[in-house]
Amino acid sequence: MPECTCWTSLRPDSITNHPLFCGIGGHMILFFACGRLGNQLFQYAVLKWLYPEHQLVLFGFDDLHRALELVDAIIIQKEKMPRGLMFSLRKLFAMLAMLRIIGSIAESRENGAYHLRQRRGVVPGLYCFKPSFFQHAKILEQLNPDFDIADGLVQSASRWLKAQGAVSAGRTQVFVHVRRGDYLSWPTCERPAVLGKQWYRNAMEEIRSIVADPLFIVLTDDICYAESCFGDQPDILISHNNKFVDLALMASCELGILSASSFAWWGAWLSRKRHDNKGIYLAPKYWAGHRWGEWRPEGFITHWITYIE
Repeated sequence: MPECTCWTSLRPDSITNHPLFCGIGGHMILFFACGRLGNQLFQYAVLKWLYPEHQLVLFGFDDLHRALELVDAIIIQKEKMPRGLMFSLRKLFAMLAMLRIIGSIAESRENGAYHLRQRRGVVPGLYCFKPSFFQHAKILEQLNPDFDIADGLVQSASRWLKAQGAVSAGRTQVFVHVRRGDYLSWPTCERPAVLGKQWYRNAMEEIRSIVADPLFIVLTDDICYAESCFGDQPDILISHNNKFVDLALMASCELGILSASSFAWWGAWLSRKRHDNKGIYLAPKYWAGHRWGEWRPEGFITHWITYIE
């Protein structure tokens, strides 16, 4: 098996014939969560797509466990483990991979190409993934996971919408995801990924120019900010729900306005799936690099999203 395999034409019907999988069918992949729910959805979806015959052991995917109706993997929940044990296990398996006792797989971006770099270990068929996020157009173009939001979350979202009087004929529901928190200083304090109020207002105006009677549903990690910016507008509701119900709310909407967040991306993807791949989804041009004028992550471009400045 080559040390580095370039991701060129992976398709669901040809995955098992790709050189990446020669000789390791039916074994085990270990993956430690890095990131929150949006990243965990990417990691699980891609691992299930690329390794359909492998047993997945997912460490710390507590958010994923709560968000999805069914997870086809062994999940070792961090919240049910003694404090510090997850960190110790991560270090242990990283060392075993470094010593080539077990195999390792990692993302690699070289000369503009996306790769998965794989290395065998002494123990056959056991691989530990290095921290990976799988956010590249070559994945996004082919990713089509078969999973659903947990039914209890869908019901909670539906009850909330009814309580707000949001279920009425003729109104088009549009989610607006406002990410602040860590985005106020990431990737740098000088050029953070957070979007300004005016960007959201412009995106809403664009939707209003297309849709006759939209109802905007704002989902955010900073409710006070959202209330101060948008709370005075009659066609806007602000969710006070947790992120799991917010994911279900995004999925129920017909259109979406996204922050540069993987969580918002999945909200749009689930919405699009529910509404037969239709709908308009607006996001900042260059994604998290909109203040730099360059794509961050590099290559994170989705053909069904409209990017605006």
